[in-house]
Amino acid sequence: MKRYGFLFVYFVFVALTVGCVPLNSNVITDLRSEMSQLQIQYRELWQDHADLYAKVDSACVTLDALNASIQDLQSKNSILKQMIHDFKIVSSEKLKNSRSVMPSSLYQNAYSDYSMGKFDLAYSGFQSFVDKYPHAELAPQSQFYMGECFYSTSMWEKAFEEYRKVEQHYSKSNLVPSARLKSALCCEMLGKNDEAADVFSSILKDFPQSPESLTAKEKIKIRNNK
Repeated sequence: MKRYGFLFVYFVFVALTVGCVPLNSNVITDLRSEMSQLQIQYRELWQDHADLYAKVDSACVTLDALNASIQDLQSKNSILKQMIHDFKIVSSEKLKNSRSVMPSSLYQNAYSDYSMGKFDLAYSGFQSFVDKYPHAELAPQSQFYMGECFYSTSMWEKAFEEYRKVEQHYSKSNLVPSARLKSALCCEMLGKNDEAADVFSSILKDFPQSPESLTAKEKIKIRNNK
């Protein structure tokens, strides 16, 4: 799916929340179509990821970049799911006239702050989302990005703690491998190399087919060659 397609869907959502676009089944149908396109793109990107690893012996940086792209697709897919859920909430009699902020809007505000490097504000926004909607579609993403906020400011201990909460509270989330990988990277930055190695090994054991397993394998290879 092209980048502009997702932006269009987002602007439709914003317009809907302020009453500019009528709610109907076509909107939800279009969102589901966008979601299907995202899933197709995810599979294609994962194949490129696997092909690259097969061709390159030392590719941690490139693999990390691809991991970030795959993670971005997963995040967008979850946002679309959350938006569909929000549309259903808006259409209900219970909240039709409510001025409450929709979950996806709260998440988007926090993510916008994160994208602009406003990590303190972003952390507060993501934390607010998790506190208000702990079982929402975007709750695992919010918890993960709480870790990213600390990681981006080199606060490795705090980042580690937030990443670990992803698996503790959302063990079935597809972000668990990413959170575990980032927790291992935090250990490396803290000089806890043995602990990091154990986490990398656990990724290979528990998620052998994940993109993160390729990075973990490369990290272990580098460690063994020292």
